[in-house]
Amino acid sequence: MAVGKAEKAAFNDESKDLKRIIDDYYKKVRDIDAKKRKMPNIDPYYDIEKSCIMMKIITSYIKINDLSLEMLGIKNEKILNEARKEFYKVLQTMENVVGSDIDRSLKENDTYLVKITHFNPQQILELVRKIHDVFNDLRFKVGESSKWKWSFVELQARVAIITKNITSFSDIAKLRDPRTPFYYERKEMMQMCKDGLTEAAKQYRSKYELSGKARDDLTQSIGLLSALRKIHVLFSESDEANKLKVTIDALKQNLEAEDAAQDKKKVKN
Repeated sequence: MAVGKAEKAAFNDESKDLKRIIDDYYKKVRDIDAKKRKMPNIDPYYDIEKSCIMMKIITSYIKINDLSLEMLGIKNEKILNEARKEFYKVLQTMENVVGSDIDRSLKENDTYLVKITHFNPQQILELVRKIHDVFNDLRFKVGESSKWKWSFVELQARVAIITKNITSFSDIAKLRDPRTPFYYERKEMMQMCKDGLTEAAKQYRSKYELSGKARDDLTQSIGLLSALRKIHVLFSESDEANKLKVTIDALKQNLEAEDAAQDKKKVKN
């Protein structure tokens, strides 16, 4: 059903406040960038503050989309795409803080986390929860039928890697007494790491099967599972580590078989 001029005008009027709020948030982001240029020695703290504001921008974009659904009966694809692009910026900014590498040792996290020691485990956990919540909300609003569906597989993997890279596994291994401050926050962070890496690897395997069997998708899944296995090994969770090794080996064999088939095909041609 076509949307009339009156409905459009009412929607534009109703969404004005949200658009004004978004403009204010963008101004705050620019202010933070200016402060970063003046005080680069505390870049990581500014980057985290910037990420939090950008997530507020995304939430505001989602509210505009919700308003469009309520008042016009249509999903606002343009607004959702802006939110999606903004989430890429959130991830890039967080990767500036904790890195984007999936295959580094768990101990290496300490060299990044020393730059943000003023954040306690509760604050880190709240930040990571927010990233996960915003991602899940955005993915749900965009929907399974969207042309951007498969891009969320990459986004989910990057969220999982950030979660792994911002977790102090050294502290988790060292501070195992439940009476230790932030014991339960650290425990929840580790569970979020495990769940995030598991789901992201699963999504890459689904993408591999359903979207053209791109070799890189299976490689990404193997990398995520290998990172997960490091966690199980560090904490002597041998059953889980052994099961993952079987899965990883099977995926590698799958890749090798496909490579051999491709080489054989080239020879015939």
